[in-house]
Amino acid sequence: MASFYHSTGIVLSRKDHREADRWYSVFTREHGKIELLARGGHKILAKLTPHLEMPAIIDLHVVNGRQFDTIAGTDRLRAFPSTYADISKLVLAQNALHLTDIGTKPHEQDLVLYDLLMQWLEMVENAPAITNERAGFLLGSYALKLLSVIGYRPELSRCLSCKLAIEAGAYRWQALKGGVVCRSCAERNQEQWFASRALSDEALKLIRYSLSEPFESQLRPRLVGEQLSEFHEAVESLMVSHFPVIPANSLRASCAFF
Repeated sequence: MASFYHSTGIVLSRKDHREADRWYSVFTREHGKIELLARGGHKILAKLTPHLEMPAIIDLHVVNGRQFDTIAGTDRLRAFPSTYADISKLVLAQNALHLTDIGTKPHEQDLVLYDLLMQWLEMVENAPAITNERAGFLLGSYALKLLSVIGYRPELSRCLSCKLAIEAGAYRWQALKGGVVCRSCAERNQEQWFASRALSDEALKLIRYSLSEPFESQLRPRLVGEQLSEFHEAVESLMVSHFPVIPANSLRASCAFF
């Protein structure tokens, strides 16, 4: 006999299955990420589909089957009307949900990540008009925070090798090992640190700021093109090195609305 359970979650993604069904990936407070099948979810008049449109906070009733879980019922607890009404906001919100989907494993409860998602959706909903440039920075910030939560927080203050505090202009960036290495260590052991590359003080400050400050604060700083480009390259190199699945598009390309 099938069992039932109840959960609250955020829809991360969806994909059609066969002719009429649809798979949903949902990050829940109680169970982490779960994969659910909505019977008939692909039909135009499906009762469940309107409640499962993303982004949304939903209340789920799930049938726990032998092979997979099935959605028995759902209610939308929170919609984000401002996000839905602005294509730039909608794309930005969905890009972060996609990163969460490909960056996490199923059935690993993580209340910190759930709260991060909630903070992200609230920020996007309440933000003023967002330019492509700002959206790319915000998405990079989300990616950094996500990496930090899932166990890949970069070292930004001390050398990865000697552990001493780094000095301005005297370090290099090494994404695979996760942070900065002082120039002395990089030059002393070139074979170990051959993949390290230059990173400006301004770009490092931007990385530190985006990782430490709340999303709302990141609507304020002035963004300089060259520094922002370095920021993106550093964040994307971390994602390529540590994400279970590499995103198909760069952060900047994902946020190119116009």
